[in-house]
Amino acid sequence: MRFIRDLKEIGAKDIQIAGGKGANLGELIRIGMPVPEGFVISAQAFERFLKETDTEAEIQTRWDKINIGDVESIEEASEIIRSLILGGRFPEDFGDEILHAFDQLGARYVAVRSSATAEDTKIDSWAGELETYLNTTKEDLLENIKRCWASLYTPRAIFYRFGRKLDHKPIF
Repeated sequence: MRFIRDLKEIGAKDIQIAGGKGANLGELIRIGMPVPEGFVISAQAFERFLKETDTEAEIQTRWDKINIGDVESIEEASEIIRSLILGGRFPEDFGDEILHAFDQLGARYVAVRSSATAEDTKIDSWAGELETYLNTTKEDLLENIKRCWASLYTPRAIFYRFGRKLDHKPIF
């Protein structure tokens, strides 16, 4: 499976691969709107990252212990889960694929933005819930990707997921 997709290759049908924002950018390109060059790191890439860093089970254990009525429970789970993600190392081949895609853009700086698979649906809007990193260079690209993924687990995002009854739905 390819984990990197050029924006020109995706569209509305690809939300489970590219998330809402990624799929919508692909659609804009399809109808001829001017969209800067870019690529999407698929939701499946995050799944692979979690499996290969052996953090998937620990994250699930922490997630299952969250008591949405206890702010300290949420903050503790958030801190631990985000630390696990930020401490994980990209599988070498996967990291190389991302850096190669960056090189293909020919840009000095890019934006690393979230595009969750449950984002911007008819019912749910994640506006302002997840983090974005502007002026990202090749040197900090992989770290900013992890930071973006980790933002799925900020206290604010956790509250939103539980409030929208998305707490047992995989969101990447």
